[in-house]
Amino acid sequence: MSLDSAVPLPERPEVPDGVSRVPVEPGRGPEVLAQLQAVAALLDEVPEVVHQLGDRQLESLTQVVLRLHGRSAQVAAVVTADAVDRGTVAGSTAANTTQWVARHAAAAGVPVEPAEAKSIAVVAEACREPKNAVIAAAVAQGSCTVSTARAALTNADKVAPVVPSADRGEVLSWFLQLDPSLGVKGVQALTRKILATYASEALSAQDAKLEAVETLTWGTTATGMTRLVAELAPANAAVLKAAITAGSAPRPTTTGGGDPGRGTEVVRDDRTPGKRRADALIELVTAGAKVAAGEVAPVGSAATVLLTVDLKSLTDGIGGAITPTGDMLDAGAARRAACDADLIPAVLGGPSQPLDVSRRERLVTKGLRAAVLIRDGGRTFPGCDRPPGFCEVHHVTPWWAGGTTSLTNSAMLCCRHHQEVHRHGFMAQVRPDGVTWDLTEGRMPGHAHAAA
Repeated sequence: MSLDSAVPLPERPEVPDGVSRVPVEPGRGPEVLAQLQAVAALLDEVPEVVHQLGDRQLESLTQVVLRLHGRSAQVAAVVTADAVDRGTVAGSTAANTTQWVARHAAAAGVPVEPAEAKSIAVVAEACREPKNAVIAAAVAQGSCTVSTARAALTNADKVAPVVPSADRGEVLSWFLQLDPSLGVKGVQALTRKILATYASEALSAQDAKLEAVETLTWGTTATGMTRLVAELAPANAAVLKAAITAGSAPRPTTTGGGDPGRGTEVVRDDRTPGKRRADALIELVTAGAKVAAGEVAPVGSAATVLLTVDLKSLTDGIGGAITPTGDMLDAGAARRAACDADLIPAVLGGPSQPLDVSRRERLVTKGLRAAVLIRDGGRTFPGCDRPPGFCEVHHVTPWWAGGTTSLTNSAMLCCRHHQEVHRHGFMAQVRPDGVTWDLTEGRMPGHAHAAA
């Protein structure tokens, strides 16, 4: 009999709503579900009874609620992974796992941010794969937040190729051993540290891509304020943060007008930290605008940045440098900063022994900067049109390679071309009347091993 023949097929059995298509196994599952539903109902009563609790009870309640808050996302990922395995998600009308999670959150009457629903779905799907068993176990045991798990999964794909001696499970374990309080930021910082150690070229290339897509936008809020939104690569962000932090310290004032006969009183600066940072940014922009307009002489140094870097990283260009805020910069960025930023270099050798801290004679003095400006008239890179106030003094033969801080070893470059010179290893010939650039890559001393 052919398949084309009319064969009576049995009708598809109807499955009532709420009845699982998967055989139910005996156990405490139904009991746990019922108790959790009761707990969810009790949570709605908390706002009405919280005032009836003593201080110790209030602290206990806070701990319980926060445990439920953090643990529920982890358990949601475990449950969602099971729903994907069973085919429950595929059999629903949801377009994907993220939508399935969001729909059930909405049905429960609890608003869930789209990003949180996405994280639960991503982790749930990843935990089904044997290669991610380490993360699956950590989420199930409650030792890893969903956000950290997602970051670890993403960054493991970046780290594994550059550390071939470690399998994926070992890489994931590195992230899970971090202090949980570091969260996603800790995972990202460890990733950059590993890349700086084992694949400085990859880290520099990654940062070059980030620099190419940096953005700064602004828009008007409902209150009439203007909101600035900037996305900056690590090296540029470090300079901006250092400059704003330096100018945002509290500035207390004194009363009495300096008259010895009158009592003086110190009045604290009552500006919020956010307001102080905003004021510092405006001061920086105002000062820069005056320089660009030619109202003041641009002879000052760049922002002061404290970088901790070992001597091998600085000389060989392998590894990275760390800012006080924990940001990891690739060796190329550290080398660029060593040219004209008011860098306080904490150069380390051996077992983290400081070799050279704040060797100020390396820095370009105001007099030398003025002389370079007079000679170069601003930027020297071919085709650059940036005004002098937007330029930095570059050591043509790098400081770490024995170059001196002198007029004959200096050239003005705008920030962007300063980055390009260090990234590609360009060299220049300095003459009494100007600078001529050789755009052959890799001519800079020490660049053969540096990130390109």
